[in-house]
Amino acid sequence: MNIFDGIDEGKKEILKSCLHTVKKTYAKNEVIFSYGDKITSICYIIKGSVQLSKDDYNGNKIIVAKVFSGESFAEAFVCSGIKHSKINAKALEETEILFLDFQKVLSVCSNTCPFHKKLIENLIKIVAKKNLFLQERVELLGKKTLRERIMHFLNKEKEKQNVETFDISYSRDEFAEYIGADRSALSRELSKMKKQNLIDYHKNSFKIIR
Repeated sequence: MNIFDGIDEGKKEILKSCLHTVKKTYAKNEVIFSYGDKITSICYIIKGSVQLSKDDYNGNKIIVAKVFSGESFAEAFVCSGIKHSKINAKALEETEILFLDFQKVLSVCSNTCPFHKKLIENLIKIVAKKNLFLQERVELLGKKTLRERIMHFLNKEKEKQNVETFDISYSRDEFAEYIGADRSALSRELSKMKKQNLIDYHKNSFKIIR
């Protein structure tokens, strides 16, 4: 869902001006913010993509999510009153981000414009959906075996894309990090599952057979 859903282009530009938004461009692999950095704005991706990650107590990176053009991130922190980031965010390619100050988002302008109210409504829906996403992530990481985590992830991707053969947006390293596994262990398990005719795959294209 897009934070500007239901707001036409003309109204969107008025709203950006009303909110005093700031646009910044980041190079590939440039850090947008790190764990512990102060956050007061919702980050909306105009173009490009962003990786959200965190480090566990052993220093291993865990990918939380990938966020793409038209999507936003950091809403949960600013909405909950958390002033410092609990994750790292970096650009995966040249990326443009629009920063929306959360206090200005909440403060409906004197004109009480309906498109500002629509923005707040969209924000609430986005936060609710991301809460459901985190619940699904907990369910995935709660699976006891690596095979169970792989199948859970692939079934969710198939369900989301609603096609027999589907592509995942993660490299093998990212796939392993996302499901909390070692890359070599992931590769071995995928190979076993392919030989056992459970799945078929070529690079990032997968098919669940049974």
